[in-house]
Amino acid sequence: MNDIERYFENPVIRTEFESDLSALLSVPSVAGKAEGIYPYGRECARAVDTALAIAKRLGFRTENHEYHCASAVLGESEREIGIVAHLDVVPAGGGWHYEPYALNIDREKGVYIGRGSLDDKGPLLVAMYAMRYFADNNIKLPFSIRLIMGSDEEVGSSDMRYFKTVRKIPEFSFTPDADFPVIIGEKGIMHLAVDLGEADGSLTALSAGTVVNAVPGEAHAEIGGGRIDVAGRTAHASAPHKGVNAVALLADTLLRTGVLAESDVPKFEFLKEAGEDIRGRVLGTEYSDEHFGPLTSVASVLSLKDGHIVQCFDIRFPMSRDFDRVRSDIEKAVSARGYKIISCGGSNGYYSSADGKEIKALTSACEEVFGRECKPFTIGGGTYARELPNTVAFGPDTEEYHGILGAGTGGCHDSDEYLAIELARKSFGIYVRSILNLKDCFR
Repeated sequence: MNDIERYFENPVIRTEFESDLSALLSVPSVAGKAEGIYPYGRECARAVDTALAIAKRLGFRTENHEYHCASAVLGESEREIGIVAHLDVVPAGGGWHYEPYALNIDREKGVYIGRGSLDDKGPLLVAMYAMRYFADNNIKLPFSIRLIMGSDEEVGSSDMRYFKTVRKIPEFSFTPDADFPVIIGEKGIMHLAVDLGEADGSLTALSAGTVVNAVPGEAHAEIGGGRIDVAGRTAHASAPHKGVNAVALLADTLLRTGVLAESDVPKFEFLKEAGEDIRGRVLGTEYSDEHFGPLTSVASVLSLKDGHIVQCFDIRFPMSRDFDRVRSDIEKAVSARGYKIISCGGSNGYYSSADGKEIKALTSACEEVFGRECKPFTIGGGTYARELPNTVAFGPDTEEYHGILGAGTGGCHDSDEYLAIELARKSFGIYVRSILNLKDCFR
């Protein structure tokens, strides 16, 4: 263990880190509707205040960008590198064996458990403590470090669009909101809602999922005076193969039990097919390319609105197709069934060269800590990297730390979400070394 890791293992530092992580995880900062001066609601604002109080105590210059986001800054140079992370979280959902909005530490299994521990409050705090390492050791850098702490990553990243109107964009940034090693490309993302038409009056309630960017783990319907509940397994929409879609399970149950009105049978046949289909075939979008692999499709939030069945979708598409082409293909597929798109938003993805000097600086740090080749790659997930120029996603997750609490649990957006304690230490080492390596890019 060298001086970098020894710093993070210092009992005083570790105790403070865990205390700060506890403070952040205790805030149920699910982005919601504006409340007065708080654009994403009071809980997101409380998370911003909590993070700023930690940063101020650690000696950083702090800036509150009207509660859209906030910054902790180390250094006085006008040249900046950025670390971009978020304080908002997805709803806890069901299936937890621990208190979701608290820091639960299992020393034996080596994990910090709680909503946001991995996505993204834990990594945000690791990055802040990496900045603290430079401050405590009086290490001079040819740039300032700006930790940008957002509040709307899970819903739409409007916080970063606001940031760009009030501050200069750092010359280079990374976001610790994905996986190691360096992620040099992200698929395009589309969120849309499809109106399947009016339901028969016997169907009085219908719901599945809580957020559009996750495989729904629970669904229910009230029909003919009875109630049907089903449970699947939630997963992030960028990895739908890891989940079991409750929309498909509910549709299958309703079709098999024969409780549906005849006019609703085709709608639920579509829902069953859409819930089972993760490649976009049912939507006419089954395509792939060499850099990103296949498109993914998730039938996520399902609802009954004003008597109409509305199914939302999360689509992650490769760069061989652009946003307008994907929407056009989906529109053709659903209109052929008599359905219509009632809302649609999202963005194209990005792709960067693996040969950039900043990418090599991060890759080198990753290889030093993991002791193996770390080849840059692309993902289906969406991060702040698509919102800010010259930004890449970088850590902290890695497959070797999956499954510590059992299969199908513990990941970001999963029940019992956790950050492995050893991974926190390694991530700290990687981020410190990355910043040291970036010095050579700014000479």
